[in-house]
Amino acid sequence: MGESIAAVVVRAAELTARGLPRKAIDLLRPALVAHPLHAEAWCRLAAAHLDVGEPDPALDAAKRALVLDGDHAWAQRLAALALSELGRHAEAAVAARECVRRKPGDWRCRVVLAEVLAAAPETRVEAVEVAREAAHLAPTEARAFQVLGDAALRVRDWGTAEWAYRSALALDPADEDVHANLATVRRKRGASGRPSGDALSRAHELVWPLFSRVAAMLVAGGLLLLLAGMPKPTPWIGWFSGALVLAVCVVVGRVALRRAVWALPRYRPKVAVVAVLFGLSTLVLVGWTVALFLGATTMQPLVIAWLCALAGGSVVVLGGGR
Repeated sequence: MGESIAAVVVRAAELTARGLPRKAIDLLRPALVAHPLHAEAWCRLAAAHLDVGEPDPALDAAKRALVLDGDHAWAQRLAALALSELGRHAEAAVAARECVRRKPGDWRCRVVLAEVLAAAPETRVEAVEVAREAAHLAPTEARAFQVLGDAALRVRDWGTAEWAYRSALALDPADEDVHANLATVRRKRGASGRPSGDALSRAHELVWPLFSRVAAMLVAGGLLLLLAGMPKPTPWIGWFSGALVLAVCVVVGRVALRRAVWALPRYRPKVAVVAVLFGLSTLVLVGWTVALFLGATTMQPLVIAWLCALAGGSVVVLGGGR
């Protein structure tokens, strides 16, 4: 008898995979009348009902599986999807979180949680992070990246959505839905011009250590110039000042070609403040250097440049790169 119901479950799975979930339902229902304690069969039935857009019987079947011995995480996933389709988002989220709790290493649980969270506006940002975890757990599963793209699309994170959809297509090039969504994202991203959250975070991680080096150069170099130029600077000091400006330009030039770096000050206020202070300090140094070669003997511009560098360095130290 056990082999009989097992064979029915296998045939139902094959029918569902071939896009015939209604035939799978017709096959499973009479088998479950004879074998009502077979949890996997109830899960297969719930999945088939979801495939044909029938969340109510899918939820009933998933609940039957939950009270039997079997894969409760699978039953929780199915229950969460059915509840979500019924508009019961809070209950769906509870079921999906329980699924993740039962099997934290199962990427499918996180995929379902991301889908459920993405359905409610107040949890869409969390959905992106959960989907990102699913993609990390299953780097060879196109579905994980597709769900990440869908979640990112809902929060208008075009860069993350495009990357996720491209990753999904690299694994499954024939998915027409992903192709369509990727085309939508590219249109939207072209209209907005905003880098993705991932790109901004990577740019921040790149820029902040650079700011630390620039702060050390401008503060220490400015202090040395102050000491060397007292009481009256000479044109020879201009060569050292010019060397300092050149060194700063070389360090900054290493990351200046990255698009996200230029966009970063618009979205990270601390970066904007530090960039303005360091930029002002460098410009004043350039002007003072030129003035020295033309015969000027004032120290005031150097003091201003040094104070700007000190203020920017303080923001870098106190900000801690967060």
